[in-house]
Amino acid sequence: MKFSLKNNFLTHFKYYYSIIGNKLLVFLGLSILISFLDGMGLAMFIPLLKAVGDGQTQAAADNQESLGQLQHLIGLIKKMGFQLTVTTVLMSLVTLFVFKGIMKYFQMKFYARLRELFIKKVRYKLVNNLEGLSYSAFLKIDSGKIQNTLTTEVHRLFQSFHFYFTAAQAAVMLLTYMFLAFLANYQFAVLVCVGAVVSNLIYNNIYKTTKNASNELSKKGADFNSFLIQTTHYFKYLKSTNTFNRYAGKLKNVINQAEGLNRKIGHMTAIATSIKEPIIVIIVTVVIFAQLNWMGASLGSIILSLLLFYRALSFLVMTQNYWQGFIENSGGINSVNSLTKEMAALQEVHGPVGFKTIQDKIELQNVTLSYDSLRVLDGISIEVPKKSTIALVGESGAGKTTLANMIAGLIRPDTGELYIDGIPMQQYNLNTYREKVGYISQEPVVFNDTIFNNITFWAEPTPENKKRFNEVLRMASLVSYVNSLPEKELTNLGDNGILISGGQRQRISIARELYKDTEVLIFDEATSALDSETEKIIQENIEHLRGTYTIVLIAHRLSTIKEADTIYLLERGKVTASGSFDEMVNKSTRFQKMVSLQGI
Repeated sequence: MKFSLKNNFLTHFKYYYSIIGNKLLVFLGLSILISFLDGMGLAMFIPLLKAVGDGQTQAAADNQESLGQLQHLIGLIKKMGFQLTVTTVLMSLVTLFVFKGIMKYFQMKFYARLRELFIKKVRYKLVNNLEGLSYSAFLKIDSGKIQNTLTTEVHRLFQSFHFYFTAAQAAVMLLTYMFLAFLANYQFAVLVCVGAVVSNLIYNNIYKTTKNASNELSKKGADFNSFLIQTTHYFKYLKSTNTFNRYAGKLKNVINQAEGLNRKIGHMTAIATSIKEPIIVIIVTVVIFAQLNWMGASLGSIILSLLLFYRALSFLVMTQNYWQGFIENSGGINSVNSLTKEMAALQEVHGPVGFKTIQDKIELQNVTLSYDSLRVLDGISIEVPKKSTIALVGESGAGKTTLANMIAGLIRPDTGELYIDGIPMQQYNLNTYREKVGYISQEPVVFNDTIFNNITFWAEPTPENKKRFNEVLRMASLVSYVNSLPEKELTNLGDNGILISGGQRQRISIARELYKDTEVLIFDEATSALDSETEKIIQENIEHLRGTYTIVLIAHRLSTIKEADTIYLLERGKVTASGSFDEMVNKSTRFQKMVSLQGI
């Protein structure tokens, strides 16, 4: 559902209802009840007190005329057997407002619960949709948009909800007083309503401009978050090359545009706020003048109607103010709804078969894949026997990482098929397969938490989990390093592992994949960013894992893959040669040249 300026009150109500359901009706019911009680308390007792005050004086007849249709209320109260005294009226007034206070307490308490439910449901849905995205679909969505929507735009969405229903409550109070004013003096009420309708024509243009600016502000927020993510990610490069100031210009440009929109919204709000009361005073003045001079209305009738309409028009101002607040934050509706729909349409499809273990092999048969018009994989067929080690080598852009991503179940081929034990991968529930896949890339994944939580992925520190943790520390050659630290496994590693070396980050990444009991280990240039000594340690780790896991190695450094069972040479998306290291040296001129250049 895309929201435009033409959407009405009911359309937005349906949207909010789709989020929190029947609880919304309870909240709205409480709001209406409180509004009605307020209107009854401050409006209905004005004529009652007036009637009691006038008593049996000669002015009683004039009083009946000045009360208009509200005089019937007095008659109804008398027929119910109540004495119309000051004491009765005041006690009723106290009772009414005490009851209103109790209802207000329950409404505010319920509102706090509603706020919690509202934001949780919106964010849960976004997070669940994000989790369900396929990898290729994720690459199509701007990460800044995702971050901005989950933080800023969800808050703006709730603010729109808050202002929407506060405006609705003020509107109910407005209608209550208008109804009473109609009973007192319908001519006065009609003329004021005509004036209010005319004034709203002015506000509609202000609302339209504000809503457009609000939608644009949401887009600029997504742009800012996108640039900010890249700024923090590439801070080291920008700082070391003194290019931060130039890149900061992009950030400042978005800031200027966003704040310009905020200024525009503020300008529209200032206009809307400043002209409200003058317009109301002008309307009421014209109406009073018309009634006294042209319609022959009594001053008493006008004064009572004016009292009621003063309250009504104050709530008209409140309704317009709150609606302006709703319009200012309405961009959050479009942003959240747009991203929710976009991610929902890109959800990954899973097969019905649950993966348990590899019995025989992973096999790719004549697979092809293109990104737009660029052919990345072109008719590739390879086999990965269980617990074997294969290596993918070739120039950058040859398709090695794409092939590894396909083996990991992240992407599907355009044509051809990937089989696991003879069953097409698309028939498996991919999540059950990925639970058995470990992926170690050139840039290791380290979270801002302790070593234990990084490796166990926040598992409970039970004796069984601690035993498994110590086992993988040994397998990843981390025992001596962890024991040398004052806080041992409780040492915090900092944001993206900034407090430890590249080799230590890489070994922690390996340990994490081993901890989760994987079957397939994919090393995507896992040693290319390391020094020779650290590379040798990681290489020894990999050698220790041979025969225990099914391993896929991607490497530019051929020394890393000398012991692989099968090496596949990729060139421009095709496999041009395969075999063991010695076989490749003997039969592939291209591979011989690579070996010679690296001095192996």
